[in-house]
Amino acid sequence: MNTAIVSLKKQLRKDMASRLEKLSKQELETQSAQLFQKLQELESFKKSKNISIYISMPTCEIMTNNIILHLLNSDKNCFIPRCTKNTMDMVKITSVSDFESLPLNRWNIPEPPLDQKRENALDDAGLDLILVPGVAFDKNKSRIGHGKGYYDRYIKKCNAWSEEHGKQPPKLVALALNEQIVPVGTIPLEETDQTLDHILTPLEIF
Repeated sequence: MNTAIVSLKKQLRKDMASRLEKLSKQELETQSAQLFQKLQELESFKKSKNISIYISMPTCEIMTNNIILHLLNSDKNCFIPRCTKNTMDMVKITSVSDFESLPLNRWNIPEPPLDQKRENALDDAGLDLILVPGVAFDKNKSRIGHGKGYYDRYIKKCNAWSEEHGKQPPKLVALALNEQIVPVGTIPLEETDQTLDHILTPLEIF
């Protein structure tokens, strides 16, 4: 592990947290609504049947509740993260009441308990689209996450699964606030970092 890159990433996360905590709840709601409209116009979203989406934290990122409710009321299948200390899987939620009944984890985010039987996205047809969170993004479609590596490892796992089953790998679309876009070259990159297909903001798509 490159200690210089780790240090640079840590500083970028700290700087971004300071920037994002200044955003009001109303601003988060406005940007989230604008992005949701753009997402519905995105071809890869319209064509996808099996979609994974993160459940948003209360602050500092695009709010995903309305997207989840939209998926649950459509003919698409909605998968959400379930994490252990080192791994993440995407498991299916089936209805609005199912979503609303999920207990909160230690980050105050709804998450299915590990002992609850759920359909795993890679048990059957795989995923067509992964909607990805992050801390910062650039126009080269690079991303820095929260530092645990969950998504980088999961995307790699999905790509291996797709190759093994003769399928196209899932499209990777990040959901970003306008303030999360940084100049190219700002994000320190390592070999394990996965490049995205698109980055969607309330104003534009890269």
